[in-house]
Amino acid sequence: MSDILCSFETLLFLGCLPWYFVASGIWLSLKHIQSLPLISSDGDSSYPRLSIIIAARNEAHTIETALKSVLAQNYPNLEIILVNDRSTDKTDKILEKLAEKDPRVLIHHVEELPPGWLGKVHAMQQGFLKSTGQWLLFTDADVHFQEGCLDRIIDTAETSSVDYLCVVPEVQARQNLLRALYTVSLSGFFLTTKIWEVKKQNAFVGVGACGLVRRSLLEKSPGLPWLKMEVVDDLAIAQLLWQSGGKLDVYWGRDCLGVEWYPSMGDLIRGLEKNLFAGAQYQYWRALIGIIGILFIAVAPWLSIFAGNWLLSLTAVGAFSVYWLAWIPGNKVQRVGLLERLISPLLLFVVAWALARSTFITWRQNGIRWRETYYSIANLRRGQRLRF
Repeated sequence: MSDILCSFETLLFLGCLPWYFVASGIWLSLKHIQSLPLISSDGDSSYPRLSIIIAARNEAHTIETALKSVLAQNYPNLEIILVNDRSTDKTDKILEKLAEKDPRVLIHHVEELPPGWLGKVHAMQQGFLKSTGQWLLFTDADVHFQEGCLDRIIDTAETSSVDYLCVVPEVQARQNLLRALYTVSLSGFFLTTKIWEVKKQNAFVGVGACGLVRRSLLEKSPGLPWLKMEVVDDLAIAQLLWQSGGKLDVYWGRDCLGVEWYPSMGDLIRGLEKNLFAGAQYQYWRALIGIIGILFIAVAPWLSIFAGNWLLSLTAVGAFSVYWLAWIPGNKVQRVGLLERLISPLLLFVVAWALARSTFITWRQNGIRWRETYYSIANLRRGQRLRF
């Protein structure tokens, strides 16, 4: 009996250790990544041609506000390419109305999705083909740019001679639970991408809200057709450019870039439906291991606290403490309140549930249905490019 108890306590101890690893990843990320610099020049800088490409499908509820923030920018050498990807709501009418008022806006309507393409990636490719800029900025239809943001992005890219620059936006969430869950997802993002290694060119990272690409490198690379069935397109573009010899960089953009996250927990769970199972490389055994692992890491510290072993309890309390402490400087990335930090460990159960749900729905449908388009699991597996 004592041997069984000892083995159980050892297992719990091992379940506490990942929290120290997570905390170190958060600390490294916050230490090594800086906020997007202010303009470094004295106003005598050149303004290379910039093409902003936005793929939109049924975005009538967000796109007008987002586009107005782009149109309010003072960057002088700018074109905005809006790709209406088979929208069935009023997105096309909103785009046409805005294009009538501003000659910088060009609209391309996608009427039919060719076989073998994911809708968004195909729309991005159409935007690229219509573009003329030396720099291409891929962004989403719900991203808000603060005044002067484009100038800072281009100035930073030109000054540091990078080929791909991404800016992590501040995410606005209406509920404490959503903000806490974003903290959890951001922690996972840090660890998965090893974002602190990007400046050393030992890793790659991409952000869908703001990914600036040097046109010449994208043209030399296999291009967007290489990732035409990749669900996680932002990271896949970064991987493509990294593998093509490009120099990458990443900054926090809390003071210049914002996006509203999902309005409710239910919307978030549904929104993660296409991405989470993709993280398991569309393999059911990987997803099962992931679900069990997440649940184990979530439960182990709580069981350890009440296990009756003072050393084990101290290890568990220390695990939570270093995680909470690691997020103290997190305000330069995201407003992370004390309440969000305290409750975020509990939300690993939500992550496990979301992954289980995503896996089950994909299994039941033998694929994913996203934005009213069906993609088979066989095609998704063949088309997946993202590798860490």
